Amino acid sequence: MRLLTKKLAAIAGVVFFLGVLAVPDVHAWWDGKWQQRIKIQYDTSSKGGDIKEGLTDIPVLVRLHTGNFSFTSAKADGSDIRFVSVDDESPLKYHIEKFDPEEEIALVWVKVPGISGGSDQDSVWMYYGNPSAADGQDAGGTYDVNQVAVYHFGEKDGNPRDATAYGNHATAFSGKPGLPSVVGNGVQFSGAGEQIKIAGSASLNFTNGFTFSAWVRLNRSTGNTRLFSWDDGSQSIVIGIDDTKAYCSLGMGKGQTVVTPKTAALTPQRWHHLAVTVDPDKQITLYLDGNEAASGRLNGRVPAPSADIIIGASAKGGNAFTGDVDEVQLSNTVRPGGWMKAAFQSQGPDGMLTSYLEEESGGGGGESLTIHLMKVIIRTITLDGWLVIGFLVIMGCASLYIFTQKITTLRQTRKGNETFSKSFRGIDHPLALFEKDQDFQGSSLYRVYRAGCEELKIWLERKGESFKGGNGLSERAMNGFKAAVEKEAMYESRSLSAGMVIMNMSVAGGPFLGLLGTVWGVMNTFASLAESGEANLTAIAPGVASALACTLAGLLVAIPALFASSYIIGHIKNVNADMNVFIDDFILRLEDDRGDAP
Repeated sequence: MRLLTKKLAAIAGVVFFLGVLAVPDVHAWWDGKWQQRIKIQYDTSSKGGDIKEGLTDIPVLVRLHTGNFSFTSAKADGSDIRFVSVDDESPLKYHIEKFDPEEEIALVWVKVPGISGGSDQDSVWMYYGNPSAADGQDAGGTYDVNQVAVYHFGEKDGNPRDATAYGNHATAFSGKPGLPSVVGNGVQFSGAGEQIKIAGSASLNFTNGFTFSAWVRLNRSTGNTRLFSWDDGSQSIVIGIDDTKAYCSLGMGKGQTVVTPKTAALTPQRWHHLAVTVDPDKQITLYLDGNEAASGRLNGRVPAPSADIIIGASAKGGNAFTGDVDEVQLSNTVRPGGWMKAAFQSQGPDGMLTSYLEEESGGGGGESLTIHLMKVIIRTITLDGWLVIGFLVIMGCASLYIFTQKITTLRQTRKGNETFSKSFRGIDHPLALFEKDQDFQGSSLYRVYRAGCEELKIWLERKGESFKGGNGLSERAMNGFKAAVEKEAMYESRSLSAGMVIMNMSVAGGPFLGLLGTVWGVMNTFASLAESGEANLTAIAPGVASALACTLAGLLVAIPALFASSYIIGHIKNVNADMNVFIDDFILRLEDDRGDAP
């Protein structure tokens, strides 16, 4: 036996050692039809975007140029570009704002599932290089449900269009479109009353919060101008620039107005990222270039004017803004400060949030090395191995069923016990809750309580005694009551533990069944070698891999069953302890009332 063990260990060691040497350094590849990919990394540490808080489902701009992207490897319109999560499994929503292979410039918006604060470990993959790929863009899906309007201003003519799924397209536009801007193209206002008008809609409801963000370039100081105006004469939300100082003003009605301090100064002829959040009953916050620049206390809700939204001036053309505007975004929620900094750092030309690693080529066969090797192992498993694995699968499924059933039962029991305990503590008479089964379904404590009450009822009816009158309960009646509740508690404990033997069998028997399959498989391997009279690694490795698959299956059944069994047993012990405590409490209550009887 010891000699056989040594031989098995030697064979396993050789297989492992040669496997390590022979396995190439292969990384997972999302789909082999795509021939190139680049890892896009996000750095929120102090050396990068300097963002302290984590962000989820945030649209991030990807800037592609000749220095980080091979335009000749992608389709002429960029329709073969795909973005995949870092695990190389989940495609991400995205849309292209601009893709110009001649100028070798592309702007793509990607919905990133999550970016951790103060870290440089988050990333996504960008795949391209598939001539047969169809367009995979989803502009509406790039933004979450709270993003109600996004204007890229990429239109060369016509009114600006909303990129979100809400379709809050501008209904009128009198500015100058198609001008080179900080993110693709923007619009220009000359100060003569040009404006963008956005009609009201159900999605443009900011009563639960409001966020505005845009890139702004002020041509010169022109007095008090309005960049964003939503004003019906009674209520209003105004984001303006007084001289060069940005501010936000809320008209709450009845002559009440809240204005943020005018301390955030914009430098003329320079692009700035300006953002404002309005949090109901809390505060207004103004951000400049990703940093909080001013704030004011807000005692009330966000105004909801019954008017069109105007960008670039007031509704009548007054207070006209002079300068350029790009990437206007509206949300019906309060975005955190990290969101503003991420927008500034990713959208600005000098942003430090995003970096692009070297291009990787070759595809990779469309599947990871682990999956490929698992398929090889599955093909080599023999009939006896499948029999063992099949039995282990049955045990695992049975354990999972028992675990699910016990979790449900224990959850119902815990809730029922909490309800009953609260009611029991509040009653004056210890038998006041008798025959109220509908109120405490699922409670093991109530079932113990009911068993005791039923025993007392039978005894009292037989003896003609009254609990609160006469001589009260006799010593014999109390002994019968104690026996009844203890017996019911034992039944409850037995019921909770029913079926746990299956999980215990999985814990104890799973590894041994797996070992049985392993030994059986190795025996077959040696028998095959003896029959053929030839020994080589190619002949040994598949049989050993098949045999070890049985051990793996046994461990995959036993380990989860071990944790699940420990978890369930711990909760069962707690329920049993609660029943024991309740029995003692119930007995004391009866003894007290018995002693108080006249």
